[in-house]
Amino acid sequence: MDLILTKFKGFEILQPRYGYHFSAEPFVLTQNLEFKIPKRIVDFGSGCGIISVIVALKNPNSFIYAIEKNSKYIDIIKKNFKINKINNAIVLRDDREIETNSIDYFISNPPYFMEGKFRLSKKYLNEKFESYGGEKQFILYAKRLLKSKGTLRFTFHSTRLIEIIDTLRFNKFGIKTIQPVYGNLNKKSPFVLVEAKFASPDYVEIKPPIVLSQFYS
Repeated sequence: MDLILTKFKGFEILQPRYGYHFSAEPFVLTQNLEFKIPKRIVDFGSGCGIISVIVALKNPNSFIYAIEKNSKYIDIIKKNFKINKINNAIVLRDDREIETNSIDYFISNPPYFMEGKFRLSKKYLNEKFESYGGEKQFILYAKRLLKSKGTLRFTFHSTRLIEIIDTLRFNKFGIKTIQPVYGNLNKKSPFVLVEAKFASPDYVEIKPPIVLSQFYS
């Protein structure tokens, strides 16, 4: 596979030259994720591993499980761990290698467009939809892996917020924070950042928006 190397402050990431590329979501998901005590963290549907790399570098005393079923991306994740000298993370193909209810923090950047609604290539569908059984299945994986009161953190399309809230509640997640994300304040919010806790009641805080034009300035 033809790869390109993108350099950021403090780390570098390989990703495919062609096909699915990460966007703003990994940076939104990993902001302020610095833990005072060690955590066991899952990066679900890891892709090229950018979330795992950022979280591992910010939290050297925690351990990250990058879960990815696509063999091409597994190889890329391993390369990204190597070039960034990551020794507190591992890549797994199967989440069942992790003990049930043993994870403190579960992070995911799921595909949040309904299958069939947009004209997407079969290759893209294979990469982001079919591997995990649908765009909301990550919640079921989080339910199995998280400890009681463990945190699920993810991004999802703003127009589908009510739908994802219903799914969270059905699976015994209490919603804690919702934070809209904007490219700039003159346009609609394309996605939201959500945090929920497993086996916990709702207590929702609507946080100030993240504005990407300021985020990257």
